[in-house]
Amino acid sequence: MISPKYITAPDNCTGCGLCANVCPKDSIQMKWNQDGFLIPEVNLSTCINCGLCTKQCIALEEKSTYTDDISSVVAYGGWNKDDNIHWQSSSGGIFTAVAQSIIKQGGVIYGVVWKNKTTAIFDSTETIEGLARMRGSKYTPAIPNNVYRDVRESLKSGREVLFSGTPCQVHALHKYLHKSYDNLLTIDIVCHGVPSHLILEQYITQTETTVGKTIKYLSFRDKPEGWKRFHVTRHYTDGYSDSTPLDQDIYMRMFLCDKALNTVCYNCPYAHIPRQGDITLGDYWGVEHHHRDWPLDKGVSTILANTNKGATALERLHSELELNSEPFEKIYNGQAVVYVRPIKEVPKIRPLVIDKIKKWPLEKVHRCVVNSVQLGPIRLQKTGKLYKILFFSVRVLKYIKSKLLSLKKQ
Repeated sequence: MISPKYITAPDNCTGCGLCANVCPKDSIQMKWNQDGFLIPEVNLSTCINCGLCTKQCIALEEKSTYTDDISSVVAYGGWNKDDNIHWQSSSGGIFTAVAQSIIKQGGVIYGVVWKNKTTAIFDSTETIEGLARMRGSKYTPAIPNNVYRDVRESLKSGREVLFSGTPCQVHALHKYLHKSYDNLLTIDIVCHGVPSHLILEQYITQTETTVGKTIKYLSFRDKPEGWKRFHVTRHYTDGYSDSTPLDQDIYMRMFLCDKALNTVCYNCPYAHIPRQGDITLGDYWGVEHHHRDWPLDKGVSTILANTNKGATALERLHSELELNSEPFEKIYNGQAVVYVRPIKEVPKIRPLVIDKIKKWPLEKVHRCVVNSVQLGPIRLQKTGKLYKILFFSVRVLKYIKSKLLSLKKQ
């Protein structure tokens, strides 16, 4: 029997959409699977079994060897000098400055925007006003549509192009193009991992039911209490809005617990040094330990110049950006895992978390499953009395044991 050449989603599918973009018959669409992640779906009635999708799939390719040599990284801590842009951005507003410089050259920007309150997609803009939709973190899988095709058409027409996405999406673009373009600049965003889309759908539904209003859109990184304690703001169709600090918001707690990410994210092959983009952008967490005089309320970005092209693009922006050269070790020590992902097993509890998201309110999933421990046949909530008694007892026993050992040594 001849093996089919059309693609089925491998276990380590990133949902990048490269397969859909290379398909000559448009037989592939990216669809949500039952766990809330994007995977390719093939229309077998139009598929010609050419095999291009499997040949191009980044999940099936032989992975490159990374040096993870942090000593070679050119890094900055910085922010946009325009206060309005600085406040409106997730952290330092660097993306906007880079994008504006491309638009002023008659270029086009490709990035992620909200299509509606639950769906993020790739889109393009040729205007500075259009950049507002691309600012801010989306924290949900973005549907790629035909973005790689569109980027190639813009490049072939001779236009300057900026593409911004996660490392796997930047890698997919480079693979799609097959060659380098002098008029292409890429930014890869420091990525915490892609959470299940089920979480966002549940979050929207539960919030609307509780508040009795319809959400128009979400803003995940507002700064009413400053950048270090950012808020999730819910904007409703009647003009009302409310917000929750990141540590109290159930969506952010479910996202940051790392128990419901795409399986490939736990051992991401693209979260390494060297990075995928010409420039890498992220938050400078821990900057207060090094630079208390920097604008910590407004936000500070980390900027990595990974290529000569990236370095040149940043050098042209000294009038728009405050760029301070930083030893990458300082940045790396504050959040090493997002720059270099260690080999990590998928949490054993992940299937249970995904299953309960489909059935329970998010608060209950977090309290009863995420924020709990398995003890033999039972699962104990960390906020429960029994867990606290056992935890306290263990600490007491450890203390007694350490004292007895110290007495023996005497």
